[in-house]
Amino acid sequence: MSLGQFETGWGWEAQIRQYARKKYRQDLEGLLGQDPLLLARLLGGEILEGRPYASIKWVMRLKPFRPLELFLLFDYDGDHGADLRVFYARKSLIVPTEDAYVFAWDFLALLARYGRGSFSLEEAGPGQEFLPFQEMAGAQAGPLENVSLRGPREELLLLAGPEVVEVAVRRMDAGAYQATPDGWEIVWPLLGDLLYRLQVSGGELQVAFDDFGARKYAPEFLMSFAWLYLNALLRECRQVDPELPRLSRYF
Repeated sequence: MSLGQFETGWGWEAQIRQYARKKYRQDLEGLLGQDPLLLARLLGGEILEGRPYASIKWVMRLKPFRPLELFLLFDYDGDHGADLRVFYARKSLIVPTEDAYVFAWDFLALLARYGRGSFSLEEAGPGQEFLPFQEMAGAQAGPLENVSLRGPREELLLLAGPEVVEVAVRRMDAGAYQATPDGWEIVWPLLGDLLYRLQVSGGELQVAFDDFGARKYAPEFLMSFAWLYLNALLRECRQVDPELPRLSRYF
């Protein structure tokens, strides 16, 4: 099913099609010479057997967290050039439309960068140490965090007890939860070469990325993924503890 089948999703679907057919069309043609298995490993996905029709070169499945599941279909023919279609498993419908769209846009933008050679096909990450986002992003850190993480989202997460967060992570079927002396932390493998650590320590929320991924990806891209995973965690926390304050119909 397409993004258009999500609630009010037709406008978002049109934007993704515009990006794939116009903005990134030439970049996507560069994927023709790339190893799809290596691309899939770098994006944290897998290449599926079988193709729905002859011009499809490969189908990649990505499962960031339960229940979200995306399928990226790379299409190429001599008359119309390159195209990338994004589909979702039906169970993904409970994810907010905006979040489903941002995931599609992020993965499309990543593939375009591999296609034009901005990123090399090297399995060199993730790194061994975590860099706090505020240190590695510099002056951009404050504005990006304020929009994506702070405010009501941060307040709600700090209200959730460690036991609620631990169960929420298990429900996501992604990430590793660990208790710490003064709080807890979760580490998610966002991509094949990118780790994200969300940590509550001493009543403060801290965000960090592995030192390889932090240097490879732009701060706004890192924060986009941080926002998406925090949203998913908050949705699961509300499912575990319905007494937590409700921020919107989704949180």
